[in-house]
Amino acid sequence: MAPEFEPARLDDIDDLLRLYRRAHGASYPIAMGTDPDVMAAEIEATGTTWLVWHDRGRVVASITGRVEARDRLGKIAGLVVDPDAQGSGIAHCAVGQITGLMLASGEVDSVYGTARTVHLAPQRVCLRNGFHPLGLVPNLFMHAKRETMTLLAKHRDGVLRRRAEVHKVPKSLEKLVTAAYATIDQPTLPEFVEDTYLPAAEPSRIEVVEAPLFVQRHFEHTVNDPARRFYPLHKPNVLLADEQGQYQIYGHLNRHDGYCTIFGATPSPDVLLPHLGGVIDTLARLGAPHVETLVPLHEFDELTALLAFGFLPVALYPAMRKDGEVYHDYVVMVHTPQPPDFRGLRIDEAFRPFTEQYVELWTRKFLNTNGVFRA
Repeated sequence: MAPEFEPARLDDIDDLLRLYRRAHGASYPIAMGTDPDVMAAEIEATGTTWLVWHDRGRVVASITGRVEARDRLGKIAGLVVDPDAQGSGIAHCAVGQITGLMLASGEVDSVYGTARTVHLAPQRVCLRNGFHPLGLVPNLFMHAKRETMTLLAKHRDGVLRRRAEVHKVPKSLEKLVTAAYATIDQPTLPEFVEDTYLPAAEPSRIEVVEAPLFVQRHFEHTVNDPARRFYPLHKPNVLLADEQGQYQIYGHLNRHDGYCTIFGATPSPDVLLPHLGGVIDTLARLGAPHVETLVPLHEFDELTALLAFGFLPVALYPAMRKDGEVYHDYVVMVHTPQPPDFRGLRIDEAFRPFTEQYVELWTRKFLNTNGVFRA
């Protein structure tokens, strides 16, 4: 009989701490499994669903989900099963039950998750629960080392049939788009057009404001376009502005993990694009050499410019954002100085097309035909 998960309670915290310690060891760095105050706040937080399964009076499995109601998007994370109970189908039940709850709530149109590539099991648990592979994000700094994460998503019934049509896409995205559309049985592909953007060297001095509450208020007041303020489950904490006042960039900077997500720019991304080289250099000096951003698939010029500055597509999320009666596809674009290295990783066959397209694009962008790094 399948285990029935139930909402976590505050008096489960001691058991949860023991569970995370048994599953991950005493050095596990994530507060959600080690800090009782953070865990208590999450259990009681609006928009968070924390499910546990008790067996013989103790917590044996746990999983969390978060909902961003404004963006109609959910995320699952924190799946952990006691080592003595692994291999019995509990993880499959956990993912199925929390995803079912989130999609049935009426608050979200899709749920996404990430799975580490040190083990196959989390990837396959999601795939067997009806999640689609979206791609992968390489070289994230997690658990005190660089890791590659696979991305997956599951949609509410009918959502994928209401996707907005995309007419043309930069040719560099062809293999990514073809692979992603194949997983959702989408036979119609856009036209793939050669991307010929030539990056102009426009150096500018950039000021950095690191004041999270001020930046969030400024972002909410300044950026009104839903498409430009869309970065689910993240909040901006840094503002980058050039001294001439031509543009401002909002992002989430994480020095500890060495990355920055770019949410968008004002007055428009078109103004920012020629200055991307300076932005990348500034973020690297701030301790964030890994830069990523989320771009609508139909924004041909923006994607082309990002490609010219060394951003590469790593994942495609179909029907990610609702706009009236239709849903828009989004591409995850990443700029990282680290070469792809998938040695020792365990990646399910479903992600092979995404892995191959990333390696091919990285090689084409950063190596010349003699296998020498380009300057």
